[in-house]
Amino acid sequence: MRRTLFFLLSLFLVSSLSINAQMKLQLSQEIAGDRPTSFMDNNLESNFKLELPPEVTNSAGNEFLNMWFIAILADATLPFGSFGDAVSTGFSAHAMFGYMIARSLLLNLSVGYVTFGEKESIEGFDQSWSWIPVLLGLNYVFNPGRKFMPFIGLAVGLYLLRWSQTSTYTILGQTQTISEDGSDTEFGIAPRLGAYYLISAAILLTLTAEYNMIFTSGSSTTALGILFGLMFALR
Repeated sequence: MRRTLFFLLSLFLVSSLSINAQMKLQLSQEIAGDRPTSFMDNNLESNFKLELPPEVTNSAGNEFLNMWFIAILADATLPFGSFGDAVSTGFSAHAMFGYMIARSLLLNLSVGYVTFGEKESIEGFDQSWSWIPVLLGLNYVFNPGRKFMPFIGLAVGLYLLRWSQTSTYTILGQTQTISEDGSDTEFGIAPRLGAYYLISAAILLTLTAEYNMIFTSGSSTTALGILFGLMFALR
């Protein structure tokens, strides 16, 4: 009887030690990370990975911030009011320099040269008008970083006006010519509406309608400019 009890007690102790060793081995594997990763663990890892949208990570998105731009533009300018009664459509070239001060705000400086022709051709009388706009503007860009980006803006600055008139007439066989010209510098504003179209990471097509209001003495001189050209991003 004593031998039987001793044998059973010894068997119980050996079994307990074996189970305890197995538990320790499994615990060490879990701590060491040797066990396979579960489906839930994989989901938690992927959910914590930061995946930014393309318009933020590519060169057409957040990289617009603090970026410089330069644009070369052509222009057709339609005169209005009494100014439109005297001259015809003007044509010009412009250069624009811009800097993104915020993700949607483009600060820009533009300089151009617009020359107008005669409204009607009168024998013996010639006239010409031109102006040089030097404007500081701010454009608000919608959907920055997308392929199509409309914008609205306002520019203020100075218009360097120049005009000339030449009259030719004949009296008693003598031809006389009288010429007058002048220049002036006036303040003006130019609300604008347009869009940029991204054709590559560094080149944009730009189309702008710009309403020039020049505060000349006694009245205002107004004209609508349609500007089209290319804008280049400088990295």
